[in-house]
Amino acid sequence: MPEMTRRTALALLGTASAAWWPAGPRAAAQPSRLVIRTLAGDLRPADVRGSVLFHEHLSMRFPLDATSHFTDDVALMVAEARAAKADGLGLIVDGGHPDMHRRLDALVRITRESGLPLVASGGYYMQRTYPPALETQSAETIADALVAEAARDRLGAFGEIGQQGGVLTATETKVLQAVAKASVRSGLPVFTHNPYLGTRPGAADIPHDAALRQLDVLEQAGARPASLAIGHVCCLHDPKAEIAIAVAKRGAFVGFDRVTLALVPDADKVVAAMALIEAGFADRLLLSSDFASARSLRQNGGAGLAQTATVFAPLLLKAGLPQATLTGILTGNPKRFLACTPRV
Repeated sequence: MPEMTRRTALALLGTASAAWWPAGPRAAAQPSRLVIRTLAGDLRPADVRGSVLFHEHLSMRFPLDATSHFTDDVALMVAEARAAKADGLGLIVDGGHPDMHRRLDALVRITRESGLPLVASGGYYMQRTYPPALETQSAETIADALVAEAARDRLGAFGEIGQQGGVLTATETKVLQAVAKASVRSGLPVFTHNPYLGTRPGAADIPHDAALRQLDVLEQAGARPASLAIGHVCCLHDPKAEIAIAVAKRGAFVGFDRVTLALVPDADKVVAAMALIEAGFADRLLLSSDFASARSLRQNGGAGLAQTATVFAPLLLKAGLPQATLTGILTGNPKRFLACTPRV
């Protein structure tokens, strides 16, 4: 797009954004019964102030066979959450669950002591983390257990749900089907993990359309696209955002949820994000950083849990994105994704 045309288009997008944030042009007006289910209680979307990050980690073990992790220090994570709140964050979704060694009691303490609302998630991560029982259980049985877990633990989402290789295994496919069924029964949204590696070794073995294949499985099992976020699309080397646009056209959210991580340079992620936005899908873009590195801790001189908003978001502004549109991406989009009518 020529520079003047591009600048004019972005300016118009920023002007128009006030007319459709936070509901979005493709979404119906939010009924008053829609809530975001946090560990501290249900919140009306309008009551959540500040940026919302739909995929971070405040409690987990990584690598998954590790005997310890920096998030074991709950007091440290309380301090990091307080700093993130001071940086303007209004809510964080934790993307862990039991097979990632997420501790629910730790999340409860973090949100209580920091005052930062947290959404806890459920589900199963990928083949290498699955409990052996999943191999023989049906999708219906797995879905039943996930719905019961959501009710017991006040979960607000299912995620991150993924795959470890370029092709879904039979059990990973079954788990995606189960999560889709659990989403329909519970009313909770779903966000996924894709194995994209950018241009790193092994990337050629991952199908370019892996994100679309996940979306196929979830939709065929009954999930509503508007309740789905297909994750890590920013880690696909796709400067024209062809896969991101294809996901958005089907009504699902597009997760750029490894911003500030080096699988793909942030500059390339900005190019792809702007291509998606300029194609008319600013209302489908979700941003987050998949926080899991000790180097990113404020204690260690990093940008902290708010790095999506404080480090990556300014790069979009520098690329010409209007502030009003950026605000919609950081606030309106994730609230619309998370808002639901829980049935558990």
